Amino acid sequence: MKRLLLVCALAARFCVAPGASAQSDANRASAEVLAVEAGRTAALVHSDVAALERLMADDVTYVHASGKVDTKASYLDAIRSGKLVYLSWNPMKLNARVTGDMAVIDGEYAVKAIDHRVQEAPFVIDIFILTVYAKRDGRWQQIAWQSTRDTALTPAN
Repeated sequence: MKRLLLVCALAARFCVAPGASAQSDANRASAEVLAVEAGRTAALVHSDVAALERLMADDVTYVHASGKVDTKASYLDAIRSGKLVYLSWNPMKLNARVTGDMAVIDGEYAVKAIDHRVQEAPFVIDIFILTVYAKRDGRWQQIAWQSTRDTALTPAN
């Protein structure tokens, strides 16, 4: 009887564990990619172009809420030159989904910036975002960004 209970207990452990392990791995991967995203926004606020060079893939596509499209080179040049200055990036809600070596983050940010390419005065914009990260050479890199103005919170000028 004791042997039967032990076998049943072990069988139950191995039947439940893979799902629990997969769930904790997914949670860990989601937390990891959200931490990378937090590092990216911190680098933006500090104009840390060296960090952004590592965090953004060379083939990234970056579409702003204004409709302006940047490559990695044009985006980092604007930050480096001071034409684009981020004063704050505040996440209002972010969700990450990871599948293998790809991750998608969707959510909302409140951003305060000065973009001399668009207008001279600082502005605050609430945006919905969709960004994609790929794990390349063992690290997460942003490969796409799309943002849309939340007109309910930030009416168009």
